[in-house]
Amino acid sequence: MGSLVLFCALLLFLQSYSLAFTTMSNGNDRKLPPPPKEGVAFNTLPWNLNLPDEHSYIHLTTTPDKGWTIEHYDPSTDGGTLTDSHKHYSSTPLALFPSTTSLNYGTTIWEGLACRRSPTSNKAVVFRPQKNYARFANGAKAMCLPAPSYELFMRGLQLVLQENAELIPPAPELDPETGVPQGGAKLYIRPMLLGSGQQLGLHASPQISLLFFVSPTGSYFQGKTMGGLKLHLERRRCRAARGGTGNVKCCGNYAVTMRPLIDAKEKGFHDNLYLELDGYHNPPPGTKSRLMQAVLQELSAANIFLVLKTGEIVTPSLKRGTILPGVTRDTILTLASEFKDELRPIMAESIKVAGMGEEKKVDDIEVTVSERDVRVEDLLNAAEVFVTGTAAEVVPVQSIGTSETPAEELDGEEEVAFSVKFPHGESSAGPVTTKLLEMLREVLAEKRSSEATKDWLCDVYASPEDFRKGRCD
Repeated sequence: MGSLVLFCALLLFLQSYSLAFTTMSNGNDRKLPPPPKEGVAFNTLPWNLNLPDEHSYIHLTTTPDKGWTIEHYDPSTDGGTLTDSHKHYSSTPLALFPSTTSLNYGTTIWEGLACRRSPTSNKAVVFRPQKNYARFANGAKAMCLPAPSYELFMRGLQLVLQENAELIPPAPELDPETGVPQGGAKLYIRPMLLGSGQQLGLHASPQISLLFFVSPTGSYFQGKTMGGLKLHLERRRCRAARGGTGNVKCCGNYAVTMRPLIDAKEKGFHDNLYLELDGYHNPPPGTKSRLMQAVLQELSAANIFLVLKTGEIVTPSLKRGTILPGVTRDTILTLASEFKDELRPIMAESIKVAGMGEEKKVDDIEVTVSERDVRVEDLLNAAEVFVTGTAAEVVPVQSIGTSETPAEELDGEEEVAFSVKFPHGESSAGPVTTKLLEMLREVLAEKRSSEATKDWLCDVYASPEDFRKGRCD
């Protein structure tokens, strides 16, 4: 009798355990991710490669002539070499030769995505991977690499996440007053495409590697968001120029920012804000101040937004081809446009607290959202400034300023110092910055949606077809 009771108790436990990982959605069983790995302090993890002994990655290869075929992944059967190409991260390193194309000529592109647990449904969701694929395909063309199909890219993301699901951090806690999800750790995913063949000549690689690897991480600007960022206005060195690859997420765009970033940090800044140096050094005739008319680009790894006292939320345009089309950048533009009316009283509060000009009533405020050339002089009219990125989310900026250029680099040119401290951002984010971050986190937590956001969350444990379509219902 005792054995029968013990058996029944065990059966009930197993049924409960199974139900804990399954939820009903549209009449179909929908699996949930396993619990986070025990013994990991996810919320204290730095922005870095963490726990490499605990995760696996995917590695596929092809040639330029062959490209990516159904041998790699066949969506009609959900089969191919992709499904059995997992390798342990620490024990199975890449075999790269000294003559590897990407090591010699920099033919590497990559993407950055984040997977989080929803505090609403406990699903594991990836944010807007469709946008990442579009940028990935554009980068592949620029680097003379065959782009994988959309189906291969999405299934690769899905499989590497399922394989490493215990490394997805716990769902973020909700603010007890507002109910808005607070920030938290994420499982970062980096798809990569690189020339992995051997050669000395300057031409396309004879072999191409497609990889997907992960790492649980904290915030990119960890420990700096409460007080806002101090940015250095970089006038000597260039991140990107027109006609170059500034709009491609390739490794070279990050290599050129490393030395300036180290220099900026040594001077007490958190990051650099880059200018379009061609216009700065060759201003149109009659320009009173070449610095004030200089066009802003972006940070080392984040886009910039200004909240102006006119009610305009503006970010530098992509038309010059010098700025990376950030996914979070596009998200903030969409949310600000979609929920303008909700932002109006917030904008009025921002302008009022900033004390910038005549106080306006909410009915007199018109929130506009713009992509255009943003110049240094626009910073003087900003009530708030913030930056965006996959790793950073939305981070306030408290000040932007120049530093003294070494005399030997001036070439006889007169240098004008610049410094601006914004009304909001020194001790905490401004009202508009805060609201936009809340909107973003509400979307991530399935607490805010609209027609524009309906396919933004992709459920890792949905069917491959639903994952590709952005189904999270």
